[in-house]
Amino acid sequence: MKRYSKILDKDKREIVLLIGNGCKWSKCKFCNYHLDRNKDEEEQYKINAEVLDKVTGEFGVLEAINSGSIFELNEKSFNKLLEVCKQKEIKRLIIESHYMYKSRIITLREKCSKLGIVLQVKGGVETFDADFREKVLNKGFGYPTLSDLQEVFDIVNLLVGVEGQTLEQVKDDIKTGIENFDRVCVNLYKEMEDIMPADEELKARFMKEVYPLYKDFENVDILVENTDFGVGE
Repeated sequence: MKRYSKILDKDKREIVLLIGNGCKWSKCKFCNYHLDRNKDEEEQYKINAEVLDKVTGEFGVLEAINSGSIFELNEKSFNKLLEVCKQKEIKRLIIESHYMYKSRIITLREKCSKLGIVLQVKGGVETFDADFREKVLNKGFGYPTLSDLQEVFDIVNLLVGVEGQTLEQVKDDIKTGIENFDRVCVNLYKEMEDIMPADEELKARFMKEVYPLYKDFENVDILVENTDFGVGE
């Protein structure tokens, strides 16, 4: 598992894939990333400390993900992350969180602000079609409004290529994301064992008809492979 990389295209930053206790939700129909977890806190910290020690601070921006939410790191690992941000003069920290942690995100923003760090929160919204998100993908968000989502997330992850989606839905999602959030990260769905099937025809149409329109947008990342940021396996 590769856990450290540099993103040199568009928003230049370092990225670390940390390991946490496991996604508390763990019920999304399309995801098995939550299997990257370790409940042995000392082992978890050892892995995370080794990864965080690779951070140089050269861009002043760090993205820290952990196959779940930032709040599912153990306290020692979380404190190490903030310590590294301070030591390496990180001015902007990007983290991921489920919507269920919305109240804790507000507190974390305040904590980071006191440390001189701008916190950007990335959320796996997947689609702005709330019925599809909840009834098909089982994201566990409930039915927040767009303004509710804007209060919590600065960056949204969108999913493309699951069975039941349409190309129009995908186009609408990307347009909504660009118009209402700082950045959009589009992820092409890769079917994995025992989870929902992919729509390969939709993915092919996306690559032909939509990808060329947005691939050069400065505020849009499109991950054709889930390892395109250089972490994972």
